[in-house]
Amino acid sequence: MKCVRLPLLSRDFLLGHVDAESLVRHHPDCKDLLIEALKFHLLPEQRGVLGTSRTRPRRCEGAGPVLFAVGGGSLFAIHGDCEAYDTRTDRWHVVASMSTRRARVGVAAVGNRLYAVGGYDGTSDLATVESYDPVTNTWQPEVSMGTRRSCLGVAALHGLLYAAGGYDGASCLNSAERYDPLTGTWTSITAMSTRRRYVRVATLDGNLYAVGGYDSSSHLATVEKYEPQVHSAPHGSPPPPPAHCCLGVPPSGQPFISTLSHRYPAWVRVCLGGWVGCPCCVSLQLRPHHHR
Repeated sequence: MKCVRLPLLSRDFLLGHVDAESLVRHHPDCKDLLIEALKFHLLPEQRGVLGTSRTRPRRCEGAGPVLFAVGGGSLFAIHGDCEAYDTRTDRWHVVASMSTRRARVGVAAVGNRLYAVGGYDGTSDLATVESYDPVTNTWQPEVSMGTRRSCLGVAALHGLLYAAGGYDGASCLNSAERYDPLTGTWTSITAMSTRRRYVRVATLDGNLYAVGGYDSSSHLATVEKYEPQVHSAPHGSPPPPPAHCCLGVPPSGQPFISTLSHRYPAWVRVCLGGWVGCPCCVSLQLRPHHHR
């Protein structure tokens, strides 16, 4: 029983079938495993703490990472087609197109699925969401967000999908919401203190960072941090002045990499390119470097 990944089953199945099994009800160890699974469902903001080997989807042996290019727009058209880059063969190949054309779309992977969130179809800003299953090479609709969003920031953390800021066709947004694929529900979370369009969102040490963006009057250099476990979005620190590439530098002013192995965490958030105020950000894990 301990090898069964109960937390990844639906809550309805857990309550309607697993909980109804007499062996589970009368065996302490089995009951504990069921409680673990239900807590994983009922406390989504605590999944970073509750995570075990049973909460992680199985991975196929020999599978390599794949890079996806999804939707987008050109001068005269909005696209719904998608491509995938296979690192093992060093080739791009066409995969199934989305059911909706989407530019300014947010994309993130949760588990073994790729999610396309919101965007703009050439006529209106979208609240719809669809997910791609690489096994069947198909897209399927998911539950729509509570708010239309294009130019939004999207990130995945602890099996949850986060959508922040964006543009609803009338104004820049500071609201944010979270999608739980296990329950198929969107939940509003604490809003950012600043309205941000073209915002970029990245994860670092169990938190989400909203970086830069545009507030309808100026491009932003400010950053906000959202801590899921405390349901708040305290202010972060402004990044370095706009540049083509920026790396974090510790307060001492010394290069980050020179003191990384013994004074600072082995994670750094990197901002590359983009427009002023609208960087592209990602979190990287760096190999420890010993300063000589």
